[in-house]
Amino acid sequence: MSPLGRASAEALQLLERFYFRPIVSVPTIMEITGLSFANANSLARQLETVGLLREITGRKRNRRFSYQPYLGLFHE
Repeated sequence: MSPLGRASAEALQLLERFYFRPIVSVPTIMEITGLSFANANSLARQLETVGLLREITGRKRNRRFSYQPYLGLFHE
């Protein structure tokens, strides 16, 4: 079973878009997936837990997340 459980389909939608938009916010995740704010926020946290996203603002509101595996390619 996937570590993302039921959110796997939405996570795949996001992964396809991350190559074009490697920095996203929760409202962006909502726009891409059609999820509610709460579910988009939960998906962001799950992707952060598995190491695909990293929160880059250090804030509690208006957070932005970067797609680390992709952006890391440009730092090597």
